[in-house]
Amino acid sequence: MMDFKASPKLAPPAWLLCGLSLSLAACDSSGGSSATLRVDSAGIPITTPLEPVWDPGDEWTFSAEPLVQIGAVDGPDEYLLGTVARAVRLGNGDIVLGDWSNNVLRRYNRNGVFMWEASRQGEGPGEHERLVWVGALASDSIVTWDNVLRRLQIFGPDGTIGRTLRVEAPWSDFTPTGVQGIWGRNLVMSFADYRGEMPEGVVRWPGYRLATVSLDDGAVARLIDVPGVEQEITSYPGGQVAYTGYQYGKGPLFSVKAGTLAVVDTEAFSIRSISLRDGSTSRILRRDKPLVPVTEEHVEAFLDWMVWRNQVWGGMSEAQAEARRPAWRDLPMAPTLPILSAIHLDRAGNLWVRPYSLPRAEALPYEVYAPDGTWLGNLATPPGLQVGDGEIGDDYILGVWRDEQDVEYVRLYRMEK
Repeated sequence: MMDFKASPKLAPPAWLLCGLSLSLAACDSSGGSSATLRVDSAGIPITTPLEPVWDPGDEWTFSAEPLVQIGAVDGPDEYLLGTVARAVRLGNGDIVLGDWSNNVLRRYNRNGVFMWEASRQGEGPGEHERLVWVGALASDSIVTWDNVLRRLQIFGPDGTIGRTLRVEAPWSDFTPTGVQGIWGRNLVMSFADYRGEMPEGVVRWPGYRLATVSLDDGAVARLIDVPGVEQEITSYPGGQVAYTGYQYGKGPLFSVKAGTLAVVDTEAFSIRSISLRDGSTSRILRRDKPLVPVTEEHVEAFLDWMVWRNQVWGGMSEAQAEARRPAWRDLPMAPTLPILSAIHLDRAGNLWVRPYSLPRAEALPYEVYAPDGTWLGNLATPPGLQVGDGEIGDDYILGVWRDEQDVEYVRLYRMEK
């Protein structure tokens, strides 16, 4: 079976001035209703945006061409990218990326010129078995996560290894699985929850516990627990177990920035803003969007994606991949599509939400929401740019782009607001 793995006091936002009742309609400048706001029994504001407030021409724009592009089809090794785990921009504009295909860490200047390379395959200090995440501290030191060795490493701005820290869960039957973001001298990490007996069938197991991990002493502090990703688990005689991906299954999405963890379960459009200081929910953003039933069109889109994927990544010929189409049709599949495919917090705390689109289909524009829940408008990012492998700054967007030969490049575009 297949396994798929203290600032100046600001004026309150306009919508707060529309009324003081427990449940109210937020007003736009024309006197219309742009959102509803209510407060639940725990005192948490719940905002339901009704329509965007941007007028035509108000939306943010991106430069037509990237300001920086790193990568090449051939040439010096330092410009040949394999599979970029993540790219980050430092305070002076330099870019650091980690490549999990060769476990290399590289820094380029603000113009995309190679500066240095660190790390390699291995288990020693400064080496990685599987480099899957890269982040930057305020000091421009670099933090990496290795999900095989389950350890964090901190590299100086010049690429020299500073320290190595193995992450251990302080709770029984929990395993660290990944980094969701960085907050000061802490990382926000997910831990798989394997407590209890393993269930069977289509299940949301294991669940995830989100926690902060101190880069100074490794202290772990719990934030929240959420259900895991849907998958089908089947037990066989002899103790064998099969984990099969549940196509169009639901699961949690996370983003971290500006002291906040944004969390959504793709079963519904309900995004929680979690304070990284104490794990409390500061706001909930909701929209009434019905789930879309999976149709034959969606099944065929999945099968086309599998044929393409196994040619590009699985080493199959087109004929071999097409021959597997009937078997892939029998894989378990959810009855409805997920609501969302991605969420990102930018440095200003705006929330970027991407509605779900079919595999290999053109990605839909992001819906952008202000920190107070106001729906600003919809925004199409540069074509083909994978923002999940990069970040969104105050005046730029950084991500990974692939050409028609499937060669990777890191691209940075200017963003004007």
